[in-house]
Amino acid sequence: MPDLPPAKPPRAVLQPKPRRPAAGCLLGRLGRLALGLLGLAASAGLACRHTRQEAAATTAIHAETAWVTTYEPSLASPGYTLTLLDERIPVLLDLHGRPVHAWPEARLKSRVRLLPDGSVLGIGLGRQVVEYDWEGRQTWEFRTPGAIPHHDVVRLANGNTLVLVLKEGEGSDTLCEVNRARQVVWTWRAAEHLAKLAPQGAAHPEDATHINSLQEIPPNPWYARGDSRFRPGNLLVSSRNLNTLFIVDRASGEILWTFTEDLDRQHEALMNGQGLPGPGRILVFNNRQRSYAGDHRSELLEINPADGSIAWRFQAPGFFSPTGGTAQALPNGNLLITSTRGGRVFEITRAGRIAWEWVPPYEPMRAVRVPANACPQLARLALPTLAAIRHPGYRYVDRDAYRFARQGSRMNAVIGGEPRTVLKDANDCRELVLPAAARVQVGYGVDRDRLRAAQRGERPPEFVLSLLPEGRNAPVLLLRDRVGLDGEAWRERTIPLDAYGLQSVELCVEIDGGATQPGGRKARFAYWEQPLIDFPQRETRRAEAEDDDATRAPAPSGLTPEELEVQRKHLKALGYIN
Repeated sequence: MPDLPPAKPPRAVLQPKPRRPAAGCLLGRLGRLALGLLGLAASAGLACRHTRQEAAATTAIHAETAWVTTYEPSLASPGYTLTLLDERIPVLLDLHGRPVHAWPEARLKSRVRLLPDGSVLGIGLGRQVVEYDWEGRQTWEFRTPGAIPHHDVVRLANGNTLVLVLKEGEGSDTLCEVNRARQVVWTWRAAEHLAKLAPQGAAHPEDATHINSLQEIPPNPWYARGDSRFRPGNLLVSSRNLNTLFIVDRASGEILWTFTEDLDRQHEALMNGQGLPGPGRILVFNNRQRSYAGDHRSELLEINPADGSIAWRFQAPGFFSPTGGTAQALPNGNLLITSTRGGRVFEITRAGRIAWEWVPPYEPMRAVRVPANACPQLARLALPTLAAIRHPGYRYVDRDAYRFARQGSRMNAVIGGEPRTVLKDANDCRELVLPAAARVQVGYGVDRDRLRAAQRGERPPEFVLSLLPEGRNAPVLLLRDRVGLDGEAWRERTIPLDAYGLQSVELCVEIDGGATQPGGRKARFAYWEQPLIDFPQRETRRAEAEDDDATRAPAPSGLTPEELEVQRKHLKALGYIN
């Protein structure tokens, strides 16, 4: 990777460009957010450029505050939450969800890190990692021609930056340590260690490792007791496609430690530092993607790396993110969880009680709780006034916990001359956790030309939708209907499920007499659309809910043509698209 040319001159902080249309117009929302942030900074006495003149334009903080559904002051860990607004713009939120600072000119993806001087470091759009100062000026970048930076970037204790890349033409990742002069001073290639990491061969040769998190190991009790595997400065790595955590020796590049037990497409392996409860333990977000066909549950694992035992485990009905997701141990013993595909960020106590929850109208990206003194600029802010936020009887259920979709379960068909996306099988069941006040929308019907050709006009198929609550022996009949040569050939129904909210259920669709062989693919003339479950608190667009690929990517609109092409190659290389 060649050195970079000098960085571009810093640009003034402007209102951000819209990425895509949204309810209420995203441009207006982000514009008001930018001005509101500047007004808030002025009221706190910060000396940011343009603050005072632009603060007069508005003092309102927009309705993002409504995205916090729960806040228990006596339980929650104090500080601010760093995340990416609308998956692209770095923002710091207080515990009421109010933005206290943002970097509107920055455009990042996947990862943002707040540095001790108030700068943010992240993965930029295109092939680069970038750094912006507190006022939003780009101060450093490292471009990676011939390689795609992805998932993680780390500022090391020595001031260098650790960049994770997938090089073109290679099927596994490379780690590059880069100094401030943009010189690569150390590299580690996973391809040279695959024999140890995957003795039986990689399950995904085109993307063998799919590394998704990096950590420079902090001081810990294991090293203090003489175990050199856990030397501070060594690297803790999570490889999703190998279902493996491992530690790389910074001096030799050798793999010193591995862990694989129960891992299933895990993310964000982090060793607790000395200031956290359980120092030296490794916390990991275990996605349990294979549970998509079963109990729909992700979990958090806290591992004792010295002996490989599981010191603590957390699962809960309604918590499921088959891909993405992070977990952060907090100083008060709580855990901050980003359930990316589930659609929320929430903080729990060790007993599983929710202390704080934030539910934006987009998939949240790798949120991090930072202390109020994380950088000088934050320390100068006046502490916000906070009150409890409670919604009696409300409990959020992750979106993927109640999606009937399963990868490969649908097909395209022309029915009565109209193209539709329908279930492949005439009979299909899913175990789900229903949200409160849920309802199910179903579409079903026949192709009458095929029905006549099969000489079934006198014996039309019967469509049955049933639900079996956990602990019950007999299913509940939700719908029974025959569709033949009379009436509507394609029908849509919405059925309330209020009585089964927050319960684990098995939802089944059946067609009696709609196919002539098991699996229902021969002589098909009767079809179900995928059942869609939603609820009033969070409407789900049908196009979004019908996507049966849990690894879908955010909509790329708003990127330049070059960035779109880079993103396409990136996602293809990482297995997200064909």
